[in-house]
Amino acid sequence: MNISRLDFLRGGLSALGFGALGCVRVFSAPAGWKHGGTPNLIFGVVSDTHIRTDWTGKKPSWRFPIKYFEAALEYFKAANVDAVVHCGDFAHRGMMMSMQFHADAWKKVFGEGRGPVKLFVSGNHDIIGGNYGDFATKVFKDDEERKKWVLAYDTAEKWERVWGEKYEEVWHKEVKGYHFFGRQWEIKDEMRTARFIEENAERLSLAGTKPFFYLQHCGAGKGLNKALATWPNAVGFFGHAHNSAASWNVIKDREGSISIQVPSCEPRGTGLLCADGYITKAKLEGKEAAGTPRQGYVVRVYDDMLVIERREFGEGGSLGADWVMPFGNTPHPFSRGELKKVIGEPQFREGAKLEVSLDRIGKINKIEKAANDNPVNPVNPVQEDSATLRLCVKIPLADSNPDSRVYAYEVVVVGDKGAPKLHKAVYATGCNMGIGREPNGGVTMLEIPKTELPSGKALTVAVRPLTSLGTSGKPIATTIKA
Repeated sequence: MNISRLDFLRGGLSALGFGALGCVRVFSAPAGWKHGGTPNLIFGVVSDTHIRTDWTGKKPSWRFPIKYFEAALEYFKAANVDAVVHCGDFAHRGMMMSMQFHADAWKKVFGEGRGPVKLFVSGNHDIIGGNYGDFATKVFKDDEERKKWVLAYDTAEKWERVWGEKYEEVWHKEVKGYHFFGRQWEIKDEMRTARFIEENAERLSLAGTKPFFYLQHCGAGKGLNKALATWPNAVGFFGHAHNSAASWNVIKDREGSISIQVPSCEPRGTGLLCADGYITKAKLEGKEAAGTPRQGYVVRVYDDMLVIERREFGEGGSLGADWVMPFGNTPHPFSRGELKKVIGEPQFREGAKLEVSLDRIGKINKIEKAANDNPVNPVNPVQEDSATLRLCVKIPLADSNPDSRVYAYEVVVVGDKGAPKLHKAVYATGCNMGIGREPNGGVTMLEIPKTELPSGKALTVAVRPLTSLGTSGKPIATTIKA
């Protein structure tokens, strides 16, 4: 059965364990939050491409192709970007040739000319590698030969040889009147970023609402966040965590400093979903069904706002509504409270129905052949064990509201009056992939062992769609005989 809005407002779902639905605005951004003009600056953002060589240390591994980074660059080129940000971990094992594969892809897409401005910082894998010491010593047994191929040895020389530009521990670049600051991985004192910005603030006229950007591989610590909070127009980008940009929880508001996690664009995908506790109190299941995308951003900067487009570069497609940040607003439009006002409510299509059934796991009615051959005293089948039964819930994709993408579903199962309700939660299938690229048409399956179900001759199952910030749409429900 479908639960109508009227039933919901009358409290019909309170018996199923759902609280009142918040009055959350659908993402049709507030007045002035949509821009139809030409942006002043466009830049692409990727991180954690983690390319590997084969066991020669000199050739690309077929298992870790460069094609996803190349696909990102192709998309950036089509978007006419002025610059490209890479937040580090180019080379998974710290091999120079892995960095060179990136440079080759760059030349393939943008040609031998200048192309967009490179806004690159190194990551831990570039400098220390993923067990690169073991890998490098096995492949390059001679010390001098090893130094030729490992980025940690004379990093500045190798960086300049590969990228054709100087390697600076902390750097500043200006692109079309906008300022970017970067810190390389090996500089452990991250407060150097804050001091470097402060030292250049007056000369570069950083005060005001016009944004400037800081880049590093790992998320800023408390000290840096606090220092940068004095600059409400500072916006940070960092990688390392591999969390998916399908989740709005990658926007970090710490100490009043705003920074944005950049998802992974590596061959294995960026399957990590984050900050589950903000979504539902029930444990979220089904991460393996969320997809393995290769993600990144296109950032467009206008006079009065910046807009962040989230893309998937493997199979293509948008990850949902753009993030829009007007300048000079208080409270900050990227604070959690403000984001929850615009993330909206995902909704099921009208007439959407749950499919629910009780199924056995495997065939358990086994009969001994010898006994069965005896017509006088046949052996009865093995009795069905309740532990082999499962409640199978088939959830249709909640895609009725195009401005608010579903991220997860909360499920409540109710049995006899007085029996404890069962609360479950599951990630929406393909929530990590581009819209329209969800596996199995976005249908999400949840299986619940019968031993976990509440007692009762009939079970009512209700499901509501959730966003990554926990806002929810209208639920649907059905009843099945237990």
